[in-house]
Amino acid sequence: MRWLDILKRDPVPWLLDPVNPSARFLTLRYIFGKSEQSLRSEYTYIYEWQVFKDLVHHWDRVNFWGRVHIPYYGGPMGNFGTLHLLAQMGVPRFPEVDPVCEDLLNYGRRIDGSFAPEDSLEAPWLCYTGMALQILWHFGYAEDARVQSAWRALVETILQRPVFLNCPMQGGECQWGLVKALGALLKASPEQRTLEDEAAISVLCQRLLNYAYDFSGREADWLKPTFPRYYNSDIIELCHILAQTPCRLNLRFAELVQRLPKLQTDEGRWCKMRATPVLPIERIFQPSRWLTFEAARALILAYGDNPYG
Repeated sequence: MRWLDILKRDPVPWLLDPVNPSARFLTLRYIFGKSEQSLRSEYTYIYEWQVFKDLVHHWDRVNFWGRVHIPYYGGPMGNFGTLHLLAQMGVPRFPEVDPVCEDLLNYGRRIDGSFAPEDSLEAPWLCYTGMALQILWHFGYAEDARVQSAWRALVETILQRPVFLNCPMQGGECQWGLVKALGALLKASPEQRTLEDEAAISVLCQRLLNYAYDFSGREADWLKPTFPRYYNSDIIELCHILAQTPCRLNLRFAELVQRLPKLQTDEGRWCKMRATPVLPIERIFQPSRWLTFEAARALILAYGDNPYG
C-alpha cells in the first residue's frame, strides 16, 4: 500500500510554502532528500525569518536566554529550552548558540555523564539527556569529548543498567524519556554507530513497542500532538522516531502508525492540539507545518514509495 493511498490529501506541497522556512527546509532535507550543501540558500531564508530574528533579539550577552550557569532555569523558555527549540526547528548553527552549548556542557551535566539539574534527584534525566544529546549533535558538537562521554554513559545505562531508565517523577518507566533517548541515538548515521549503539537502539525500540498504550485513558494526551515539545511527547513524534529504525517493519509499529491518518484534517494536515509556552506562531487546534512534516515523513518511511526523493 502506498502512503498517499491512506491519506485524504497529499500534505507535501503545503509544506513547501516559504511562509515557514523552517518546515520548508526540513521537508526539502528529509522528504526530498536534498543535501545540506544544496540547501545553503534555504539557511538565508531561516536567518531572515522574523521568528528567528525575534529569538536572537532576546538573546543576552551575559545570561543568553535564561541564566548563565543554570541551563535548565526557565524550562522551555530558558537556555536549554531555547536550544532544544532551535534544534527541533532545524535551525543551523549560528554564533549565539556556541556559548549556550558550552554552558550546557559545563553546567548541565552530572558526574555520571547524564544531563539534568545537579541538585534535583527527581529530575527526569533520561528526557534531559536525550534532548541534550540531540541539541549538541545538531549544533556540531558530536565529536566533543564531553558529548562522547555522555553518549557512552547513555548507551551503557541502556544495555547494562536498565533499572536506571526509570523516571523518578513517573515512579517507573517513562515513554517520553525513551523517545528522547532514541531520538538522540538516531542522530548518528548507521555508518557512525557501534554495535553497542545498535543494540541500545534495539532495546529502546522494543520497550516503546511492547508498552501497552492506553490511548482512551492514561495515554489520551499522546493523541494530542503539539510543537514545539519540551520533554513531553506524542503519537506523531513516537511514530516519526520509530519509523527511522528497522522496527518500522514490526506489526506493533504498524498499529501505532495507522493512527496518524485518523488525525489528518480534510485538507491533508495535522493540527497542534495542545498549547505551548513558546513559538505561538501556530495556534492551538490549527494546522501545524512542523507536525505535518513529521507525520508525512513517518508515513513515507513506514510505507515507502516516496515520489519526492
